[in-house]
Amino acid sequence: MDAYFLSPSSFSILFLLTIFQPSYARDDFHFTSCAPFDCGNLVNISYPFWTDQYNRPSYCGYGNEGYKLKCRQSQPPVLTLSSQEFYVLHLNRSYGLLTIKRVELNNTCPQPILINYAFNYTETAENITLFYDCRSRGGPNHRFSCRKGGKETSLMFFKEDENECTGYSEEVEIPIGKKAFDYLIGGISTVNESLLEPFDIKYLAYDGYCKQCEDSGGRCGYKQNETSTFACYCRDNPHSTECNRGRSSFNLGKKLALGPFGDHCNSSNCPSKHGSLSISFCTNYNIHTLDI
Repeated sequence: MDAYFLSPSSFSILFLLTIFQPSYARDDFHFTSCAPFDCGNLVNISYPFWTDQYNRPSYCGYGNEGYKLKCRQSQPPVLTLSSQEFYVLHLNRSYGLLTIKRVELNNTCPQPILINYAFNYTETAENITLFYDCRSRGGPNHRFSCRKGGKETSLMFFKEDENECTGYSEEVEIPIGKKAFDYLIGGISTVNESLLEPFDIKYLAYDGYCKQCEDSGGRCGYKQNETSTFACYCRDNPHSTECNRGRSSFNLGKKLALGPFGDHCNSSNCPSKHGSLSISFCTNYNIHTLDI
């Protein structure tokens, strides 16, 4: 069997290639922790949503209520808004839309959704006004019983031009789907059925910063121990808005180039001996050349 030995020049090349390995030869742990994930029957989910399941850290998502998902095998994920649980039926990241549906009310009275700066309603949702303990008689489709604070009570819905409710104790505005609203107005469905129909909301946490980060190869998140500072997690380190692009990321910005420099070079960039092998690298934009 023939034996092969590295020449001194070949050994030098391998040695230098070993020295000048990129600083992100092992990806930063923020970057790896925030990889897209599957949750229930939705796949490839990323910022601004997160879950505390599967050891996924909170800095991978947006910290406000509504962005934390509860994953259930082969079923829609669940999120919480205003202490109420909703199934997430569909997520359209291109338009920032969520299709949600209330989890079964289980005889509890519905509550308003306190939409904050993190969410908005869309044209597919309509607010209806419900009256507690209304003394007026209404159609069976417009009244239902539920429990509030451990006590049995009733809720009544009236069309805007038929509001005859008297003696009520409280009124609340509840969002339902546009189609469900039309069915309720038309007497086709009950209030209870309408409350369980899906509708869309727009989430606002995915913004230009995140797109800029993702376009540069990063993953979006928030800085640890902070609730309002965006972070772009990159292979090398976290950055404020985007990853370094256009140059290799060595420990000191090192770049390595090697090759024979023969008749194609000039006196300013070639070693003194034509046809020799040179290795050039730069640190902090200063060029250094080694002749082998």
